[in-house]
Amino acid sequence: MTTAPLGVTYRFDRFALDVSRRALSDGNDLIPLSEKSFRILVLLVEAEGGVVSRSQFLEAVWPDEAVSEANLTQQLSLLRGLLREHGAGEIILTVPGSGYRLGVVVEKKMGLLMKLRCERCQAPLSHGSGALICSYECTFCPACGEQMAGICPNCGGELRERPRRKTA
Repeated sequence: MTTAPLGVTYRFDRFALDVSRRALSDGNDLIPLSEKSFRILVLLVEAEGGVVSRSQFLEAVWPDEAVSEANLTQQLSLLRGLLREHGAGEIILTVPGSGYRLGVVVEKKMGLLMKLRCERCQAPLSHGSGALICSYECTFCPACGEQMAGICPNCGGELRERPRRKTA
């Protein structure tokens, strides 16, 4: 269904869609998605602002089922309502006669990048070091993080201790 490799997270508006975990979140809140809504949302974010036709949705979301466009309309309505419940405006736009597209910028992130250097002073960081990371994966050594008072200078996000990887 999806062409996104595992570990891909899409960020748009106030949401993050983690493809490998099949999870949509709004900050720390997980938003439950049905399988059909998840597939529709993945198609829209992967289109990178382009139009996804009705036939593309039907082929990808209902590949072995005989369904009408009413099924797609209903699923899109449910997904739009769910996004509105979480404070979003109109994110999914109808393109008359063509299909649908996202009306917001989408950022694509590849997994949790374990950067090996501080982005500010270029000091080396080991996987066991107490590095700090923001939600957009900006990474800093503890000394720089302390000087920045825990706020990322790149995106304004809160810096937290980077998760440590377990070693075998």
